[in-house]
Parts: sequence; C-alpha cells; structure tokens
Amino acid sequence: MRKAKIVEVELTTICNYSCLHCYCFAGKPSSNELTTEEVKKVIKDLYEAGVEIIDLVGGEPLTRKDIFELISYGRKLGANLMLNTNASLATKQVVKKLKEVNPDLHIGISIDGHIKKIHEFVRGAGTFEKTMTGLQNFLTEGFNVTILHVINKQNYKYFEDMVQFARKFGMNLYVDRFVPVGRGELFKDILTPTKEMIQYVNEIIKKYANEVNFYVEENISGGECTAGKTHASVLVDGTVVPCGHFRYDPEYYMGNIKKMSFKEIWEAFDPSILTRDCENCKLFEECKGGCRAFAKKLGLTHDPIFCEVNDSV
Repeated sequence: MRKAKIVEVELTTICNYSCLHCYCFAGKPSSNELTTEEVKKVIKDLYEAGVEIIDLVGGEPLTRKDIFELISYGRKLGANLMLNTNASLATKQVVKKLKEVNPDLHIGISIDGHIKKIHEFVRGAGTFEKTMTGLQNFLTEGFNVTILHVINKQNYKYFEDMVQFARKFGMNLYVDRFVPVGRGELFKDILTPTKEMIQYVNEIIKKYANEVNFYVEENISGGECTAGKTHASVLVDGTVVPCGHFRYDPEYYMGNIKKMSFKEIWEAFDPSILTRDCENCKLFEECKGGCRAFAKKLGLTHDPIFCEVNDSV
C-alpha cells in the first residue's frame, strides 16, 4: 500500500510578494481559509495517518496570526513540521519565537537566485535583501534551512552559483521545475524551461552531489511522479489534490478534509488516473510519464522534458 510521505498544508493565500511563478495567485486572502481549529484538525489528521513531513505553505504562512500556535500544536503532537516561507517577515523576534515553540522545525526558504538581479526578476524589487536578512536570522538561531529553488528559463544558467551559495552556508538545496499554473501561466513564455536547460541543471547536481545535500524533484531528475503516490496537498479550503499544481483541475480533486479524514481520502484515490495518457506507451517504463501537471498546463498529453517518443517537441 502506498504511503503519504510529504503533504503540504496551504495555510493562506495572503502574501506580501507577487511572484511571477506563483501557483495560486497569492496576495489577497481567501474567503474560505481554514480556521485555527480546522488547521489543527488537519495537522492531527495527517499525523495520525502517518505522514512523515507536514509542510506548512502559503501564500506566506508567517502572515497568519496563529502561526506560532499552529507550529506549537504540531510539535506537541510529535508531528514533523516544515515551514515554507519567503523569510521577509522573519525578524529576529519572530525567528526566536519559532525556535521557542518548535526548535526542531524545518525551514524552507524560497530563493530564486544567489544575487539580487536574478531573485528579484521573479519576486519583485526590494525582495532580495529582506529574504537574505530573514535567512541569516534563521541560520543564527541554528535552524535546519533548505533553500527552495525553482528552475526557470531565466535562472537556470546561474544554477551552479546557487549551489555554491548553499554550500557556503551549509544549507540543503531543494530543486524544482517551474510549472505554468496560477499567476505563472501568465508568464509561461519567459519562465518555462526547456529540456536542455533541465539537462544542464542535472549535470550541476551530479557535479556537486558529494558536497551539497540535494532534494531533487522528479520533474528535474526524471522518474515516477510522486503526485498522489507519496505526495499530496491540502488547499486553503480543505480540498486535497495529488499535487498543488492541480489546484485548478477539479477532475483530480481527491476530496475535502472537512468532510472526510485524510486517510479515507488517500486510500480512495487512484493515482493511475494521472498517467493514463502514457501508460500504454511502449516507452512508459523509461520516463514514467514525466510531470503530469507540466504536460497538462502546456495542453499536451506528454511532458516534453522527459518524453522519449515526442523527443522533438
């Protein structure tokens, strides 16, 4: 039986940034955001279902007034929590408080480039210094920090610099691929990477494999998509999807955690529906269908980054 290893919980769509690649048009609050007690119930539900990592995402999670209460609650349960943040609101006081309520909290900080020009192309003017200040505050308090880096057409060529940046500060590096969904769909022409770009990124990962601790998504490395197999996302209204990139695709909704337990939702979902366009292909075992969300958002049945049949696309 498959097991959910990582589940994201979208705490809010409120965000102080307006990133070009944002999958949920973050900025303004949602009218149906989960309450404090509802979020606690979700955390407990996921913990009891045996989820290995509960990733608190947004929007920007630090905009929630109850964030310390939620993180403290998760720790008391024994849940393994991660906070996914842009770090701009991570003042020394905020970071100290987070350390007090959950010293084992994993921190993921979104950084799109090792220098201002690259980072701010996606995140906007004035964001780089704020994020760097927050990053330093987390490191000073001794948190385990992972850089969350999304590869796009503009930043891929600087990936080696990003790796060296992570190495310099002893941080983990998570590597993901841009998928044109949400606000990102509006900027897909300038952000969508090519097969050659992803191949270059993989070469750099291989080069530094013994020097940096990488967490590489299969939409970068290749292999079977984990959506609905070991991964899921709980959206801001409680809707569960196999991957956050399917937030606008009702045909892939797994259920709503307000109405059913996560365990029931998880066990009832058949992840093979995501690969039905590819599973009868004679080369399916070679690429496993690639990133299904990427294919769908490009209006294709295949992922052009990994497809062995449509290699010329």
